[in-house]
Amino acid sequence: MSHNQAAWKKYLLVLYVGMWSVILVAACIWLTMFLVGTLGDKQEQDPDLDVFDSVVALTEKKVVRYLGEWEFLEPKLPGHFHHVGRWYQSDKWNFCIECHGPTPHSRAPQQRAFLNMHNLFISCQVCHVQEQEGIAPTRFGWVDVSNGKLCANPGMAEGVWGEYGAKIVPLKGAGENLQPATLDEEETFAAKFRKQVDNLDDRQKVVGNKFIHRRCVEAPVRCADCHNSEKAFLPYTALGYSSERSEFLVSAEVVDLVARYETFYIPNLLRIDEQSRGQTKEDSQ
Repeated sequence: MSHNQAAWKKYLLVLYVGMWSVILVAACIWLTMFLVGTLGDKQEQDPDLDVFDSVVALTEKKVVRYLGEWEFLEPKLPGHFHHVGRWYQSDKWNFCIECHGPTPHSRAPQQRAFLNMHNLFISCQVCHVQEQEGIAPTRFGWVDVSNGKLCANPGMAEGVWGEYGAKIVPLKGAGENLQPATLDEEETFAAKFRKQVDNLDDRQKVVGNKFIHRRCVEAPVRCADCHNSEKAFLPYTALGYSSERSEFLVSAEVVDLVARYETFYIPNLLRIDEQSRGQTKEDSQ
């Protein structure tokens, strides 16, 4: 190999490495600018302000932060990853969420995610309220979450699954006079109760709470009541579910899943209470 050929190849190698280095550096710069533009806000910083003054200046602008069922205002910090968007639809109709929040099921960690998912499109009254004691509702429809008025079956094939802009509710009345089963007296009482709760003693709070929940049943509708092939609690096809979807919701696969779900047990190794109990036993020894 001649000296000229070796020098030429070395030149090409340097050119090749240099070209790819420029491309990689340009890509990194572009990606950095993209992320800053996406996650952060363009803020004109005063060079005379120190870090503390810059952060304090931002507190004048507030944003809503969503954390489970809670919503609260906090200072807007550019690019802060805790500014999570709302994942549920705002329900302006159901007064229950004024106290319980839009994701009300929180008692059992192994069940709450599954139950709260249903709460996106099923009102509290369906499972927890009986218009007449001992008589479960048999007629159901949809209400618009923005105003609580009866509406047509939503188009379930469009948009995000479960977010239909409407919720299933039990109905009362007869013939063409069907209306959503509401708790008017309880709702009026609850509004006054929330305003005056800080001025009430413990006994008054207990009595007031019982009045608000007086038509709530102790044993709500269970998963197996809706997901069974013999007599499902909800009339899926009448509510607008396709025949395929209706059949799936009462299929053997779903029924078996529900049966396993309702008797689901967390391994002791993952249970905090079991770990605490074991720790207490060791300490006593």
